[in-house]
Amino acid sequence: MIKKNEFFNLVFKLKYSLLLLIFTVYGCTSKYKYSLEKSDHAVVIHQDSLVIKIEIVDDAIIHVHKMITGSKLSTIPNYVTILEPVDVDWKLDEMADQITISTNKMKVIVNSDGIIEYETKDSKKLLAETKEFTFIKSKKEDVHTVSQGFNAGDEGLYGLGQFQSGIMNWKNVPIRLQQYNQEIAIPFLVSTKGYGIYWNNYSLTDFNHSQNEIEFTSIAEVAGKTEDDVVPVEDEKEDVAAHIIKEKTAKNIRETIFRPTKTGEYTFLALSDNNGRMRGEIMVTIAGDDIINYSTIWMPRRYSGKKYLEAGKEYEVIFQNTGAKIPGKLFYNEPDYNKTVFSSTTGNAIDYYLVSGHNPEEVISQYQNLTGKAPLFAKSAYGFWQCRERYHNQEELLKNAREMRKRNIPFDNIVQDWFYWPKGTKGPEWDRAKYPNPEGMAEELKSLNLKLMVSVWPEVKNEPLEERYHLTKIKSSNYVDIYDKGVGERFYRMLSDSMFHKGVSSIWLDGTEPEGVRDNKVNTAVGPYAEVQNPYSLEVTRVMYEGRREEFPNERVFNLTRSAYAGQQRYGATSWSGDVEASWEQFSEQIAAGLNFTMAGIPYWTHDIGGFFRDSKSINPQFDNQYSNPEYIELLTRWFQFGTFSPIFRIHGYVSETEIWRYNDAFESTARKFIDLRYQLMPYIYSQAWQITNNSKQLMSPLAYHYPNDKKTWDIKDQLFFGESFMVGFVTEYQSREMEMYFPEGEWYNYWTNEKIDGGKEITIKADLNETPMFVKAGSIIPMGPKVQYATEKTDEPVKITIYPGKDAMFTLYMDDNESYDYEKGEFSEIKFSYSEVNKILKISKGNGDYIKFKESPMNFTVEIINNKKTEQVVFNGTEIEVKF
Repeated sequence: MIKKNEFFNLVFKLKYSLLLLIFTVYGCTSKYKYSLEKSDHAVVIHQDSLVIKIEIVDDAIIHVHKMITGSKLSTIPNYVTILEPVDVDWKLDEMADQITISTNKMKVIVNSDGIIEYETKDSKKLLAETKEFTFIKSKKEDVHTVSQGFNAGDEGLYGLGQFQSGIMNWKNVPIRLQQYNQEIAIPFLVSTKGYGIYWNNYSLTDFNHSQNEIEFTSIAEVAGKTEDDVVPVEDEKEDVAAHIIKEKTAKNIRETIFRPTKTGEYTFLALSDNNGRMRGEIMVTIAGDDIINYSTIWMPRRYSGKKYLEAGKEYEVIFQNTGAKIPGKLFYNEPDYNKTVFSSTTGNAIDYYLVSGHNPEEVISQYQNLTGKAPLFAKSAYGFWQCRERYHNQEELLKNAREMRKRNIPFDNIVQDWFYWPKGTKGPEWDRAKYPNPEGMAEELKSLNLKLMVSVWPEVKNEPLEERYHLTKIKSSNYVDIYDKGVGERFYRMLSDSMFHKGVSSIWLDGTEPEGVRDNKVNTAVGPYAEVQNPYSLEVTRVMYEGRREEFPNERVFNLTRSAYAGQQRYGATSWSGDVEASWEQFSEQIAAGLNFTMAGIPYWTHDIGGFFRDSKSINPQFDNQYSNPEYIELLTRWFQFGTFSPIFRIHGYVSETEIWRYNDAFESTARKFIDLRYQLMPYIYSQAWQITNNSKQLMSPLAYHYPNDKKTWDIKDQLFFGESFMVGFVTEYQSREMEMYFPEGEWYNYWTNEKIDGGKEITIKADLNETPMFVKAGSIIPMGPKVQYATEKTDEPVKITIYPGKDAMFTLYMDDNESYDYEKGEFSEIKFSYSEVNKILKISKGNGDYIKFKESPMNFTVEIINNKKTEQVVFNGTEIEVKF
């Protein structure tokens, strides 16, 4: 049976092909200098040798498709967008040299030279295409076959996925959008001006492709090893520390002098290796400052950085790429680049969506209308995840789970990482010598109110499993051809048989980039791999989500993935930042990486608290022993604080015992403090999660998301918003006990002291090691629960409602069964809290849903207002009540 979306795509292609051949009566009578064709949802322009289709998807979303006349439409399926054009009022106005398409929310102006401009309804300029860097080419030897340039204005630009550069604002910055361990490519960009661009091309894409190169005259010796030259440990996996010894043989360092001709911020892109992943260090320094610095073992091929330079001044540039197979190149864009450009390596059409809104919040909401909303996770997913690399057998995992409960450390989930499979294989099969009874293991964990997540890769090396489930692989790799729907369904069946039917609750989908396809010219079930390289993870999560929802309809899906793509939010997935190293630099980079990931339209993200590669047992000789090194323990403490305010709260580490009691007493005390805080905030977190699902809000966002018109927020990368009310800062330097924080306009309350601060300025904030700066904006209502051992633990203690006055405030408390999808059928309850600053009155009333019968099961609240001694005990039975302060 053809699915609705597939049917629509087929009809679209047939209609579009006919339009390329037939001129309608409308086109013959057009005032415009080129022939036009108008349908219910689109205008097609035949402009010389180019056909431009402008589709009105809805009031705020425009789809632009440009092809050379006579070209064939792509046969690649539509994996990302799900919104079919809706019936909205729009009109077409014609002049000889331009046409204007007007909806209730925006205007689209097409000039006679084919350049398209976008404006708000009231004619405020949003964005305009430019002829520069715009082309469609058919030559296969070109780096890019399609490219579209736009003029960049006075704006901040965010999204595009997750990158380890530490860069917050992408304006003018060159980036390669390609999936890697540690880097995630999502071709969706959000502007502070109130628009977003989704670039609809699945191949490798360069954003702001660099136009200039810094030449190095010296010749360096490059590494001769291949990526297969690895040192195994116990016949299982690579000894990642071994590359430390290898890198000493080939430093590959070159130097030059750069004399900029313009003053301003230069943006850089380093190309290090174009044949497989690199093992070693890449570093670019200018005048002694690191602008690019990667030192982990699995790294991408291109790296971004930026630095302010003065015209005419001489700058020493040092480029090192130890372990690479090529000398490498360093490119740059000048300060007046002022363009936004998407250029892709394959494709014969320029294809993008323009999404408009008053602010980034509206733009992301509209984008999720186009690509899908994020479903709710089970409440337990928002609790603490105990994870390490790795538990080596069933008893070791259970022993640590029991110990966590015995020590009263709250947590909801425990994770089994890789190599639980039989020796010499790779795939979801339990080694019964080490895991004799996985069903019994899962059952005992359930009795401890814990859920089990297990690592599974779409890379299978197990002939019996491959034959049993008929798994076809992408040639030159061990990755299943997930683009074949039958293979995808059988992959899910294999995984379900080995995991879900044995009591596993969720899956860690590791390696979904995928990294291991060596030849991108090979074919997949839908076409050349090069044309569908980036959305592999999207299809893996789709297969998992749809399969599990159908087979276990009363259990919400949760998957953890190392990669992502546009639209993946609709498949019950969270991504994490990959195998990052434990260093202050990389910890700092995680904050910007996560914030840009959520701004790319996927709200759920996490990271390895403490870093994956932690000490001298992996690739960090700077930390001799993670359990006793004081600097590492401080880094772990600060990272743990960041994890508390990330959408998913999860610790992890290579060859590590990550349980919090294994470090010193000070760390354990602080970790307990923040775990308790996370669980006390669970009513707030779960209600904010409902706003993600219901209204496309964010749980973690940059300050520019809330204050796009305040330019001082545009580059802030050590502060974030947690939900609507908390602004949190993070210390990213060793032994620092204070930090500079910017406070946007308004009033802010210090969470720890209740001290009130006026905004609109930067302030030095105290930050003891056992605290991180936390502020609540005036006009907030925060529900706080009691201390519990797991997210759904029942208690008779009331929820505390705290009002932070100064402005009117509202909050919607959300409740459901915490586990099933019945909320989609209306099985939930809301309680509305509304505070009037003028009257000092809090109103409590029933919101949507009737899941809880409040007359039969009334709720108890303790209500307080900050810096007011009065506290009220309130019983809510569904009838509106008022509390006067």
